[in-house]
Formats: sequence, structure tokens, C-alpha cells
Amino acid sequence: MNKPSIYHEHSPQLDTLWKKSVARIWSPDGETGWYDQSLREVMVLGTLLRKFHIEPRGVLYLGAHSGYLLWVWLLLGYRNVLMVEPQEDVFKRLTTVAKATSAMAMVRDQMLDCEEPTQIHVAQCAISDHDGEADFFVMAHSMLSSLQAPNVTEFEQQRLREAMSVNERVTVPVRTLDSLLREFAEGGGDTRYNTLYLNIQGAELKALQGARQTLKHIEFIHLEVNIKERYVGAPTVEDIDTFLGELGFEPGWGMRYPTIGNGHTAYVRKR
Repeated sequence: MNKPSIYHEHSPQLDTLWKKSVARIWSPDGETGWYDQSLREVMVLGTLLRKFHIEPRGVLYLGAHSGYLLWVWLLLGYRNVLMVEPQEDVFKRLTTVAKATSAMAMVRDQMLDCEEPTQIHVAQCAISDHDGEADFFVMAHSMLSSLQAPNVTEFEQQRLREAMSVNERVTVPVRTLDSLLREFAEGGGDTRYNTLYLNIQGAELKALQGARQTLKHIEFIHLEVNIKERYVGAPTVEDIDTFLGELGFEPGWGMRYPTIGNGHTAYVRKR
């Protein structure tokens, strides 16, 4: 009996899909910057996952913006990615990125005979501690937009006033992470995700407070922290340490940027 061949015919479609996927994220002039940043993130996050013995399964990517970390998650081995972004115009770009990348991943999965297909989902909302609607501050630099009002004084000291000027104040749908995942799992919860990544500009604690059920299945959390009060009412590092500590997490690694008043902390579940 002949064994099935392990070989697949290469198709130019793969290269075409790859180029389209990258082009959806950055213009040709920005590709070098995207590759540079992606490689940095792969090295840092990959090292942390190995250090803390985290198996990449699924990641909840909050504040995904246009999805520049999507390929980082896939390169690290994540098979399930849920990206959340509230800004309407940015979300349109994110959706395009997700569709192009999903098509690329589907072809790769089939070519490599993967038993578990890659699943990429998107949701247009902000994540907080309640369901409903809330004011959202859209900044000149859209990646700095937030549910929290910017602290103008602090940003003036950092000479970031132009980037932090409020272009508009809009109303956006708000969800807790728990209710959003129940919806995606048709009411039964979702345990596919074991990593939580937050880049939501001062709204981290409220998002965590609305994710108590979700956090029961999370092993690794990576979030941006505010060393200085860059946003009105933003939680301190100690606030987040205390909340997550009560739920069984401890800080495992961090990086601080004193000149801009923020940093990153990686939390792992205590074992």
C-alpha cells in the first residue's frame, strides 16, 4: 500500500498572499519598520514564553489597532487570535488585515496538513468593566486613543502635546472581556486563549476587572503600565500588581521608559 506523499506543489499564490497581507498593514515605505518591530517583539515575547514555560495556544489582543502584532502571534505559534479595536476607521483596516492573513494562514495550514486550523477573529468595541457605551478620546496619533482622557499637563512635559491632541470625542460600544468571549463561544465561555495582551492606554485595570472568568484560563499577561499619570485616572503599577496578585498572578518581567512615563509588565500565573 502506497503511503500518501508528504510533498506539496509550491504555488505563487502563497507569495501573493504574503505580500498582500504585509501591504495591508504598512505601505511599501513602512515595511522595513514593520519587519524591524516584529522581529524585536518575536525575540522578546518568544523568550518570555520559553522562560515561563508557556505553550502558545490562543491570544486575546486588546487595543489591536491595525493588527501590527498579528504576524508576531502567528510566528510564535498561536493558533487562535482575537483582536479587539474600538476605532471605526482603524477597525476597517484591522478587518482587512485579518482577512488577508486568514487567507494566507488557510493555505499554509492546508499545505502543512495542520490538524488545528488557524482562527483569527476581530471585534469592534472597547474593553472595560461593564457592557454598554462610553466616551472614547480619539487622539491625533490614533494608537494613543483611549477610554481615559489624556493628562495634557503630563504630555506637555514629554513634548507630546501634538500627538496627544484630541481630534474628537466619540461614543463607542463597550464590552467586558467575559461577555465578549461568551458571545464568541455561543454562551459557553472560551478556553482556547491562554495569553492576554493589553495596549489600551490607561484602561487596563477596568479591562481586567471585567475579565475575572476569562482570567481563570489565562497563564500569561503582557500589558502596558503607566509610570506617570499619562491618562486621567490611569491605574498605577501597584494597582495592577495588587489586583492580579489576588487572582493568582505575579509580575515576572518588566521594562520601564522614564522619559515617556510608561513601560511594560509581563505577569505569569503562580505555580
